[in-house]
Amino acid sequence: MEKKNNLSSNPLVSVIINCFNGEKYLEECLSSILNQSYKNWEVIFWDNHSTDNSKKIFHEFEDKRFKYFFSSEHTFLYEARDLAIKASNGSLFAFCDVDDYWEKEKLELLVPLFNNDNIGVVYSNQWMLNDNSKKKKKRKKKNLPSGDISSKIISEQPATINTAIIKKSEYFKLEGGFNKNYQIIGDYDFFVRISKNCLFNCSQRPLTFYRLHSDNFTKKNRDIEISELEQWIQEIKRNYYLSKKDINLVNELILYKKIMDLILKNKKFSSISYLLRYPNNLKKIKLLFALIIPISLLEKKKEF
Repeated sequence: MEKKNNLSSNPLVSVIINCFNGEKYLEECLSSILNQSYKNWEVIFWDNHSTDNSKKIFHEFEDKRFKYFFSSEHTFLYEARDLAIKASNGSLFAFCDVDDYWEKEKLELLVPLFNNDNIGVVYSNQWMLNDNSKKKKKRKKKNLPSGDISSKIISEQPATINTAIIKKSEYFKLEGGFNKNYQIIGDYDFFVRISKNCLFNCSQRPLTFYRLHSDNFTKKNRDIEISELEQWIQEIKRNYYLSKKDINLVNELILYKKIMDLILKNKKFSSISYLLRYPNNLKKIKLLFALIIPISLLEKKKEF
């Protein structure tokens, strides 16, 4: 049963920007927030002990809604996310990483999607922007799911931290907020946990730009991502809050990433032994295709 929406018609949205030496793209990121057509927002700029010109660039934006916080010591990203949320004032919050930016209608189109109290997260599609070629494509070609999407979160990851707006009351229901033990998969873990407690709503329109460049942390640390997922699934099994089907979906995701990592490292013989264990589905066809094309072409495809 749907509950009546108790949010105000014009809620304050806290836009959290976690920054560590992010000067290269920062101006474009901040400008995209300043130019939002929805005006009731604040920026919580969490400077994670930067040593570049990030602070200087931030203070060039003379708007009272821009609020600067300097961390006394550098922390991992997910601890910094939690600290920034605690400093925020909005009933809703969203993240924009320093190398990404938003369409000007993002908040205007997403905030009204909190149309009942069961909805805890709203999100949109996303543009994947190649920083070298400036070409872009939609992250998801199929329609994004709404409602109870907990299994979809596990298998397809339709929502990302830069596309979402999150109800702060739902965040506080989660034990510990973001998991600070992770460097890469903390967003994935967060969405899996919050999706068990609330419904999602979405816009099919891409409203954010995710920039693909050589310094993307996940791209440079695929081994860490796989290791963290393997650790995470063991913890989930102990907590018993995922179904057997969901656990199988996570194991399939780990196997897919492991095979692709081996192919990209040109360890094709090793990848074949894992590929034989992979379920017969469309993703297996994609892996077989990746196995036979030149590594140089595969790298370009993965970058875009």
